[in-house]
This record gives sequence, C-alpha cells and structure tokens, in this order.
Amino acid sequence: MSINPVHVALMHNGKVLVIAGSGNVDPNPNWEAAVFDPVTATERSFKISWDMFCNGMVVLPDGHPFVMGGTIKYAPPDPWIGEKKTSSFNPSTETFTNKASMSGGRWYPTGTVLGDGTVLTISGLDVGSLNKSIDIYHPSSNSWTHSGSGFDGLPLYPRMTLLPDGKVFESGSNPNVKTYTPSSGEWEDVPTTIFGKYREYGTSVLLPLTPARSYAPRVMILGGGQSNGVDPIEATATTELIDLSAATPAWTEGRKMVDPRIQLNATLLPGGRVLVSGGSAIDENGTTAVLAAELYDPETNTFSPAETMEFPRLYHSNTLLLPDATVLAVGGNPARGDYEPHVEVYSPPYLFKADGSRAARPAISSSTVTAIHYGASFDIDTHQAAGIRGVELIRAGAVTHSFDMDQRLVGLTYTAASGVLHAKAPSSANLAPPGYYLLFIIDSYGVPSVAHWVHLTKSTVASATSKKKKY
Repeated sequence: MSINPVHVALMHNGKVLVIAGSGNVDPNPNWEAAVFDPVTATERSFKISWDMFCNGMVVLPDGHPFVMGGTIKYAPPDPWIGEKKTSSFNPSTETFTNKASMSGGRWYPTGTVLGDGTVLTISGLDVGSLNKSIDIYHPSSNSWTHSGSGFDGLPLYPRMTLLPDGKVFESGSNPNVKTYTPSSGEWEDVPTTIFGKYREYGTSVLLPLTPARSYAPRVMILGGGQSNGVDPIEATATTELIDLSAATPAWTEGRKMVDPRIQLNATLLPGGRVLVSGGSAIDENGTTAVLAAELYDPETNTFSPAETMEFPRLYHSNTLLLPDATVLAVGGNPARGDYEPHVEVYSPPYLFKADGSRAARPAISSSTVTAIHYGASFDIDTHQAAGIRGVELIRAGAVTHSFDMDQRLVGLTYTAASGVLHAKAPSSANLAPPGYYLLFIIDSYGVPSVAHWVHLTKSTVASATSKKKKY
C-alpha cells in the first residue's frame, strides 16, 4: 500500500476504505486515504481535506463509512489536540462529505452503531485531556445529541459492544469494565477482570450470537498489557470470557494464546471461529513480533494453529474479513515514518480439504434477495440446500488500533427445501443493528460460501416479507 493503513473498513461493494490521514508522520500536511480492491489487488489513493489520523470509524446503516474525529496537533512536546470534524464516505463516488461536527475534539474515540441506526461516540482527547461527553450522531438529521458522561478511568479507544438488550458493554482496556445504557446515560458496574490490570492495546470480540445459545452475548478479551509510564509495555498471553446473559455475570479464564500479544487483532470467521493474529510480546518491538496466528473455537474453548504471517504486524496493523471468507492483513507502524506496506491474505482451513486441495464451496444464487427486514422470512436460493448446516450474517468490519468497532456474527434459523433455504432475519435491531451484512451459508463440512450482500432494515410495510429480486 502506498499509504499507512491505520484505519480500514469493508464497504458493500467489496472494496476497502483505507485511511492514513497524516499517517503517524509529524509534520505531514499531505493527508491521504485510499480505496483498495481485494479482487484485483489494486489501490487508488487520494487527498483528504483534514487529518483523519487516529479517528473512530463505523459503517452507517446506508453503507457509508462514517469518520469521527482525528488529529489537529501531535504530541509531544505539546499535548495531543483532537479534531471535532466528522465525514461520511460514499462507496459509489469514492468521495468524502463532511457532516455535522461534534461538540469537542476526539483523538482515539470509539463509535458504536446502535439498534436505531444512530452512532454512540465516546472518549478521545480534546485539547490534551479526555473528552468525557458521550454523544449520539443521528444520520437521518445529520445532528448530535448528548447522552451522558464517561466514568473516571475511561480509556482511550474503549472497546464498546452493543448487546441484545440495547445496553453497550465496555470491555477495556480498563479492568473495571461496565455497561452503559444510552437511553438513560447510566453506567453499571460489571465484575472486574481476572487480569486486574489494564489491557492496553489488547482486543475484545463479541463471540457469535446463535439460536443454539438463545443469542446469549459472550465477550472475550485477549492480550494487551499495562504501562508503567516508563518502559515499553510487556504483553500477556491470557484471555478471559464473560457471559452477559447470566443472572450474575462473571469473568472466567480462557485458554492462553501461543505467545503474549499486544497490538493484536481478532477477526470473526464464518462458522464462528476467531482468527487471532499479529502483535508482539513487547509493545512496538519488532524483534518480539508474534508471526504465528491461531484460531479460537468458542464452542470448545480451544486454540489451534493458523499458519504463520509473512510480516510482523504491530501498532496500526489491521485484519478484516473479506466477502470470499479470506482475511486481509495490512499495516504495522512501530516507529513514526516507518510502516509495513505489504498486504497479505489468509485462507482459513475451511477452504481446503485434508489433502490440501481446494474444497468445493456451496454457492448462493444471485437471484437471492438483497434486502431483508427484521423478523421477516426470506429465501436463499442455492443448489446445495440439503447439505447446509448453518446460515449466518456477519457485519462488515471497521478496524483500527486492535479493535473492530463493527464486526458481529448472528446465526439465523432456517429450513431447507429443494433448491432453497427459508431463513428468518434477526428479530431485533439490538441483536443486529441496521446496515449491510455478509450472508454466508455453511455446508456440513464447515465450508462457507462466498458471501452475498444483504441490507438489513426495518420494513416500511407491516408484516412484510422480502421478495426475490431477479437479475
């Protein structure tokens, strides 16, 4: 890549928006972004009108990536000054349009798409100090409303996850994790993590929400480490899990990773496993880079090997699930002015037979609907209907700084008939916020299809069901 891929988001045309801004180079008035096409492995970079470096980014329900904040001034010697501008990106025209500014600057903020399609925005530095105001962006009116305030000890880039009950779970990097209710602006305590210290530049992932588990929300936290303010952070290999549907949620120890990791990434895959990759044992130290990736299976609570990365992936590295069920890995920027430009793609084991040859894949017909509505039935046309064991929606990712602000996997109920699967869309927008999703079908061997894009929205007609669109 010709620019430092600090921020990436998958768009519903299959291309990836890449944002560098000033790219961790100071001074650098040459602010840039790019569109990368994974199919052709080509990239088009272009100038942007303000520095979107270290922003928060999600994809709005209309499919447009939405950027919150960025950088006005680097530190040191002066404090960081965060940007209060916002912008949305049109995948068709490949252009940014500035939107309503926030009330204050935010450098290192987090955005979370809520069930009503609004965006909860939290944290980030304003003028050297934390912006504690929690605000909600309303895309329909291009306006902001105040929701509440952050708690003492709120970290930068807090790892926020929308839960099926409408609350938002904050899972780090702080050990005293909490849940937030957007409608009331109230925080509730959750038991402190077992690690008991900050997991700076660790990661968090909402494990698959499935009918078999009654869509119980389980969150896993991995790696990271606590800074002493002087020495480089030493990472932990530990992981923890919590079931937030339990009457009394509590953290349990997960399996340890193959090595300690900080600045790692965790990406949900079709079928429910999680690809854990990148990072290093000591922060921003390439000699301690962890090249060995691993796959976590939530059903067996085990890790298994997942090949070796070609390049160290440290600070400002990202991984992103692609529509063909492979995973894009980009970036790595342990020192200002020096980043890893190579792109690599991981093909998970489900794409191969035991002898190493390519597996035959189920296929979703292009005649399948592209619009689905909450609680409504819809048909998936496929010649392999009889051999399908799973139907899943995976929200397209938006990743930066070791956390994907958008990804989630929701399993669907379905029945099979001749040449068709009769599936039912999620019943709740808190279970699956409105927007574009990758629809996968998975056969009895665990092999996923290439994804079919669907747009999940509230129906405009009462009790409507999706109808087929012919091509």
